[in-house]
Amino acid sequence: MMETILDQIPCGYLDFSDEGIIGQVNRRICEMTGYTNDELVDQHVENLLTPGAGVFYQTHLFPVLKLENRLDEVYLTLQHKNGKKIPVLINSERNFKTKKYKNRCIVVEMQRRSEFEDKLLLAKKQAERTSGEKQKAISMMSHELRTPLSVILSMVELLSDEFNGDGLGEHYEYLSPIKEASKNLARLADDILNFARLETGYFDIQTEVILLEEVLIKSYMMMMHDAEKKGVTINRGEKTDLKILADRDRLQQIIMNLLNNAIKFTEPGGKIDLYTEKDSEHVKILVKDTGSGIPEDRIDQIFQPFIRVQQTNPDLKAKGFGLGLPISLKLTRLMGGDLTVSSKEGKGSVFTLLLPRANS
Repeated sequence: MMETILDQIPCGYLDFSDEGIIGQVNRRICEMTGYTNDELVDQHVENLLTPGAGVFYQTHLFPVLKLENRLDEVYLTLQHKNGKKIPVLINSERNFKTKKYKNRCIVVEMQRRSEFEDKLLLAKKQAERTSGEKQKAISMMSHELRTPLSVILSMVELLSDEFNGDGLGEHYEYLSPIKEASKNLARLADDILNFARLETGYFDIQTEVILLEEVLIKSYMMMMHDAEKKGVTINRGEKTDLKILADRDRLQQIIMNLLNNAIKFTEPGGKIDLYTEKDSEHVKILVKDTGSGIPEDRIDQIFQPFIRVQQTNPDLKAKGFGLGLPISLKLTRLMGGDLTVSSKEGKGSVFTLLLPRANS
């Protein structure tokens, strides 16, 4: 028998007339049932079925196929030439382009389907196990980094308090960069851990009704020192009595990250505005700066992990892994909100944090 395209597909194929006479089968059907092509063509389709499947064909499969013009994933049992039962799934449709063999069937052996499902399940379990191991490894790494960093920071604070600038001479000046470097490393370790937790799903969000003003004031006060140190002004908008649905700690983390970025990319003498807007269902928290802005071709990339916008001004070069904004976006969406940006290079940026309002 000459090989056809149907012989190359991995599942079985057959067609039959409304009288049940088989017109064509492919090689896979012959392999499944043990019959040759000549033994099947021009025979009744029920010769391939067990007695129970033959009854089902007469009472259900063919009548429904004729009525609906198709059937999807119907379970049947074929019978091998040696008597062995072969569970299969059949997808059928009526083909009106031919006058005689109108009914076409794709036949998938259940054993193969089960094999594919087992492989998918195994792959899923392996992925979950790998994800868990990855989370554990990153947690351990983060812990191992933060423990010595905490000791270094504590020792620097003790030395600063003890000598208060006296007795160390020029060595006192070394404490500040040590402290700053340790803080940066600790922040990076936290970013890596948070990002890993978000990626693997091991992150808990505790949404509650909170007074927005409390979080805004706290974030504002905590970032004032960094802003003043750089010579940047943070303008706080009008006091708000709005209540929102959010995780208090995560919201503060996001706002502080947006303020930190604004300070980082704003030159001395610049200003940052922190204010709110509202509609009937949402609250917008806006952080607007007069900084360097974001190139138009990079705006779509800033929420992607490990990507940092290159600055033409070397004094504004970003530090870190570029995880702050991706983490903030994921946290915002977990709280039912969104984080967007509008920017123009050289003219500054506006980050808008959108969160659901709480009903009074």
